[in-house]
Amino acid sequence: MMKNLQFLVLFGLLAGTQCLLSCEQCLSSGNHYCADTKLCNTPVCVNTITVALNCPRKSNVTYDDNEARTKWLPLFGAGATNEKMAQKCFDNNWPTMKLSERILVDCSDPSPVLPTTQCAMITAVDTTQRILVMSFRATYGNTQLGEEVLNYFVGKKQFFDVGMIFEFFYDAYVALWRGGLEQEIRNLKYKYPDYEVWVTGHSLGAALASVGASWVVKSGIFTPDKVKVFTAGQPRTGDYNYAMWHQNTFAYSFRVVHHHDIVPHVPFQYEVVDHDKMYHHRTEVWYNNDMSVGSTYQICPEADGLYCVNQQVDLSWNDHTHYFNTDLNVYGDQGCPKK
Repeated sequence: MMKNLQFLVLFGLLAGTQCLLSCEQCLSSGNHYCADTKLCNTPVCVNTITVALNCPRKSNVTYDDNEARTKWLPLFGAGATNEKMAQKCFDNNWPTMKLSERILVDCSDPSPVLPTTQCAMITAVDTTQRILVMSFRATYGNTQLGEEVLNYFVGKKQFFDVGMIFEFFYDAYVALWRGGLEQEIRNLKYKYPDYEVWVTGHSLGAALASVGASWVVKSGIFTPDKVKVFTAGQPRTGDYNYAMWHQNTFAYSFRVVHHHDIVPHVPFQYEVVDHDKMYHHRTEVWYNNDMSVGSTYQICPEADGLYCVNQQVDLSWNDHTHYFNTDLNVYGDQGCPKK
């Protein structure tokens, strides 16, 4: 009788200890963590967390919908157009922001079949608010879109010592870096050493923004606390290790997703082994509506779990090209008319 009682007490203590484990501790012990009960190894659980990337975490950074519309949206537009219209985007929405440089390079896949494609981005400076900008252009035309899709099946490249990213994104960013961005950003940092750098983009530009922010930190040019990352319609850019490093490094990093946008689902996670899959980093902000002024949004609790846009199956290209109730295909070329 006494032995049975001792066993029950010990079993109860062990079970209680399991329940008190954090999400990361729970997963490292070979168990699953239940997002619903916030306990380890809950027998019946609808929302189960199986990778530490998706473990709950607190953030001291608050998403600001008004700032997204009045600051980040014009930065999307400015990065997507020519020098004249880029400055007009700033004049119409952010008068103290001034264009510094536009960089346009050949970033084609070295293919004998596909024609040449280009990648573009801008830098800008606001000496009043003490902000530097790196804004990357989205996918430009069907040829570049085809290159991206084909390269999803080609391979990944090592990104410093923090994981792997898609080869197309790596090569495109390196082309920009060597094509003038490195000299430009080092000059800006030298001239404005205490400024923040805001890094942004839509679609392909979103992936390049993620890579670009990571690159300038890994290169030692900026410290993470000086970098803000804000993307829209971002495809999965890197593997598990890259996503984990990114979200552990940048306090301010938002991925905005519109309704049923197809691109955040790409590439689909078809690999059997978790660490071979490509993952999103935090923090997804999902608008399940037309994104007009006053629209609601959800701050998604996991980096890349079965929440928010990952629950959608009726995917849309139109949602990908429209953010904040704005057609991004023409917004920049129109000088980013003020809303």
